[in-house]
Amino acid sequence: MIGLGKWQAEINNIIFKGSAIFTIADENGNYKIDLELPGEDLGVSDIKVQNIQEDGDTLTGEATVDIIPGGKACELSLTFTDDVCNGFLKVPFIGKIKVKDAKKIG
Repeated sequence: MIGLGKWQAEINNIIFKGSAIFTIADENGNYKIDLELPGEDLGVSDIKVQNIQEDGDTLTGEATVDIIPGGKACELSLTFTDDVCNGFLKVPFIGKIKVKDAKKIG
């Protein structure tokens, strides 16, 4: 399993500016990803990541957020190189939110 641990990325876009923390865990042989936006005031109460797949050094999955109308899923892709992670979260109606140079913090 790749990317296990706690990661922090600085996000700077039109919707959110600040630190995003995501934790990747092994849950009985399946990936579990928890996303946090500490101090956010966007009204995001729950971000659920599901259908996580591993392909080489990349994890892909779908995230649902309660503020996205119609329950549309966001596309998630995270690629790991040593202790750095890069990727994106593609949000319907908004576009790609880049994850650049996320650092492993735990």
